[in-house]
Amino acid sequence: MNDDSPSQSYPVVQWFVARGKAVSVVLTLLVLFGGVAGGLAWHQWWLLPVSLVAAAVLLGLLLSYVEVLRIIADTLIPKY
Repeated sequence: MNDDSPSQSYPVVQWFVARGKAVSVVLTLLVLFGGVAGGLAWHQWWLLPVSLVAAAVLLGLLLSYVEVLRIIADTLIPKY
């Protein structure tokens, strides 16, 4: 039987809606710290500003993705 209640439909979408902002920040910090650590470890100083710019772009993209996902979830997932 396929008895999908609103609380059980789209579990991945609901998970990202609930935790998307935190996941975005964590992934961005991982990229930033990885780039900085790599730049310092290999003495490639150009990696420091590149990783900062890449982290800023990634954060913007991920937060906009989460916002679009919230809009889609609000319009498609029934609330009853």
